[in-house]
Amino acid sequence: MPLTDDILDATTRHSVYLERYKARVVRDIIRLVNETEAGIVTETLRYELEGMSKRDLGRLIKRIERRIKQGYEPVTALLDAEVEGLAAYEGEWQRDLFRSVVPVELDWTSPAPEQLYAATHARPFQGRLLKEWYKGLPDATFRRVREVIRMGYVDGKTTEQIVREIRGTRTTSGIMDQSRRGANAAVRTALAHTANVARNEVYRANRKLIKGVEWVSTLDGRTSAICRARDGKMWPVDSGPRPPAHPNCRSSTIPVVKSYRQLGLKGTDKGTRASMNGQVSGELNYDQWLRKQPKAFQDEVLGVSKAKLFRDGLTVDKFVDRAGNELTLDQLKAREGQR
Repeated sequence: MPLTDDILDATTRHSVYLERYKARVVRDIIRLVNETEAGIVTETLRYELEGMSKRDLGRLIKRIERRIKQGYEPVTALLDAEVEGLAAYEGEWQRDLFRSVVPVELDWTSPAPEQLYAATHARPFQGRLLKEWYKGLPDATFRRVREVIRMGYVDGKTTEQIVREIRGTRTTSGIMDQSRRGANAAVRTALAHTANVARNEVYRANRKLIKGVEWVSTLDGRTSAICRARDGKMWPVDSGPRPPAHPNCRSSTIPVVKSYRQLGLKGTDKGTRASMNGQVSGELNYDQWLRKQPKAFQDEVLGVSKAKLFRDGLTVDKFVDRAGNELTLDQLKAREGQR
C-alpha cells in the first residue's frame, strides 16, 4: 500500500473521532446557551411591557444586551480553549502519523502549539476570522431578542407572550432555537477550521517531503455539491482551497507524500478508502463512487434533473462554478457543451 493510502486510512478513522469530539463540544456549548436563555427570560419577566414607556423599553433592551454579552463570554472562552487544545493535538497527530507510516527515519516536524493556535485565528473561513465568528454568536442572539421585544411592544403583547416567543413551546420553536442551531453550526465549523489549519501548517513545515494536498470528501449522500466537486483534487501545499467549504463541512485533506521511489523506498501502488458502503479503492473519487450507486440514490443526492445529466456523462465538478457555488439546472445545461 502506498504512503498516501496509509495516510488516507488513518485520516478517515481520525475524522470519525473528530466528529464525536465536535458533538461533545457542541453539547457543552448548548448548555451555556441554555443558561443565557434562562437569564434573558428572567430579565424580561421583571417588567410588565403593557403600558411601559419607550424609555423603560430602551432600558430593558440595554439590560438584556448586557445579559446576553455576559452569558456568551463563557461560550467564547470554552470554544477558544477547545480551539487551542485541538490545534496543538492536531499538529502532534499529523506529525506522529507521518512518523508511523513512513518506515524510515525522516525529519518530520510540527510547528509549536502557539504557532498553530495563532494560525487558526489569522486565517479566515467563509470570509470571517475566528474572533468574528465568536462575536457573531451573541450579536445574532441579541438582534433576534431585541426584534421580538420591540415588535411585541408595538403589537401590545404581554410579557408572557413575548417570553413564549423567546423560549418557544412544546409545539412551536422560539427564537433561541435559532441561536442553538447557529451555535451548533459555528462550533462544528470552527473546530473543522482548526483541525484543517493545524494540519496544513504541518504540511507547510514538511513541504520538502510532500508533493501536494488532496481534498477528501465523505462518501455518503449528505456531502455538499462543492465538496463532491473537490473530492480527490490536489493543490500545492501553499495554495488552493481548504475545508471547511461551508458550515458543518465534514471534508478534510491529506498530504500527497512523495512516492516510495522518490523517498528511496519500495512499495505497491494501490489502497482503499472508507465510504458509506465500506472500504473502496483509494483511487476512487466522489464522481466515480457516485456512478456506482443506484439510480435512486443518485436522484436523491443530485436531484432528478441533475442526476439525469450526471448519468448522461456530466461530471460532478460541472455542478459548481469556479467559486464553488452550486449551479442551477439552466446553468448546467449551458455548461454541458464544455465537457
